[in-house]
Amino acid sequence: MSTTPVSTDLRGTPGIRFPGIPASHWVQSPGWDGFWMFAAIWGSLLLFGLGHTVGWQQATTGLFIGNAFIAVFHSYSTTFMVLGSARMRAARAEHPVKYVVIPLAIVALSMAVGIYTGLTLSFPRTARYGVELWPWVVYLGLFWLGHFFHFGKQDFGVLTLYRSRAGQHDDRSRQVDLAYSLAMMMAIQPIMYVSVGTGTPLGEAFYSFVPITPETMLTVASAAFAFAFAITLGVVCREIIRPNCSIPKLVYYAIMLAHPAVFYFVDTSFKYYFFTTYLWSHWFVAIGLVARINVNGYRASGKTTPRAQLRHWLTIGAIVGLVWWLIGGLDHLAVFSGRDYRQKLAEVTPEQSLFVGIVLGAFLAEQLVHYYCDRHLFRMRDPEIRQAIGPLL
Repeated sequence: MSTTPVSTDLRGTPGIRFPGIPASHWVQSPGWDGFWMFAAIWGSLLLFGLGHTVGWQQATTGLFIGNAFIAVFHSYSTTFMVLGSARMRAARAEHPVKYVVIPLAIVALSMAVGIYTGLTLSFPRTARYGVELWPWVVYLGLFWLGHFFHFGKQDFGVLTLYRSRAGQHDDRSRQVDLAYSLAMMMAIQPIMYVSVGTGTPLGEAFYSFVPITPETMLTVASAAFAFAFAITLGVVCREIIRPNCSIPKLVYYAIMLAHPAVFYFVDTSFKYYFFTTYLWSHWFVAIGLVARINVNGYRASGKTTPRAQLRHWLTIGAIVGLVWWLIGGLDHLAVFSGRDYRQKLAEVTPEQSLFVGIVLGAFLAEQLVHYYCDRHLFRMRDPEIRQAIGPLL
């Protein structure tokens, strides 16, 4: 299929349009968008309804029981598409450094960092981190910097998708959305996170080495949220006055403002919206887009839609099930939950330290490889992606 260059793609890099395929058809339907792209909305409404009918404890227990599974499902959806799917087989053969060597190098680096961190852990049960825990701080830094950048680029990607559908191909609009996305996720969101997450690994590392008190950070967070509200109001007003205003973009701007809002207005009930407005928004977008690519690929090879759907979900489900079994289910995630993580790591014996390091390395590797694969899967300026993935979106 021939392609015509345009200024942006799904992830905001120079990309393509496909002649004969209207932009409005690049996603399946309003229902498809509503479920996958706007999970933050229906998820929050569902949480609100359940919380006020059966109570917050019962609502959150039932609604979030599969959260960890969904998180792993979203990670391995994009990882599988890049490293293991038939769609990318030719690209892997043509560009082995990009799609084989670099992912393996990321795994090797992650394992080295994780194992070294595990072997050198000397956690105090209380008080601040000391300089001897610098490997742990490096480990957290790799994970969290990647996390915020990754989430920000996905937000930008969603805005880019809806810019394209609305015919907003000017470079100024792209620059505004990119600046807004990175400001929200690389500056404002970290501030909001550490302002309320004082007992999380990232929060404790931050307050151990940055000369600022939690009380002062709450003031900084108030200013950061005010700034987030102001710039969101700015981009919303800019969008409204456009002749080709995009309603889905306006909705997604509201979702992006909800990300810091769930930290700023945190209380006994509102904090639960962190999962629906922040995590579900990211997870469902990734799962949905990969499913669309893979299912359309199977349909293009002659399979009926039900068989294509079944094959995709069984394939990804089998991979996730295997990964879940190999890494011990929820155990490896407990370190990042903020619940007794310091006590758990302080009780690690010398005999256990190597195993703990391997688990830490495996978790870091799966996250960093996911960040890398997700980024490259939607880089439509790469010819091999245009050929293998572009037509399936």
